[in-house]
Amino acid sequence: MSGVYFEVLRDTLERARRGGYLTTEAHLIFWGRISEAYGRGDLTLEELERLEALLEIDRRRYLRDLDVALIGEPEDGA
Repeated sequence: MSGVYFEVLRDTLERARRGGYLTTEAHLIFWGRISEAYGRGDLTLEELERLEALLEIDRRRYLRDLDVALIGEPEDGA
């Protein structure tokens, strides 16, 4: 199942990139969608990481920024 879902997400990402719709906001929304898919078991960790690479997502940076936004400081070790 995960292979099919990965292909759908990858193709959607590529169409958005070609169409010029991949704004910063779209990157974050898409990252949220692929993270949710991973959490549901629709993607493997490898597929999640491949999609993050296509999105040029720095997971550590975004998680650190999220911690700062929510609690005012990064979580220990971030």
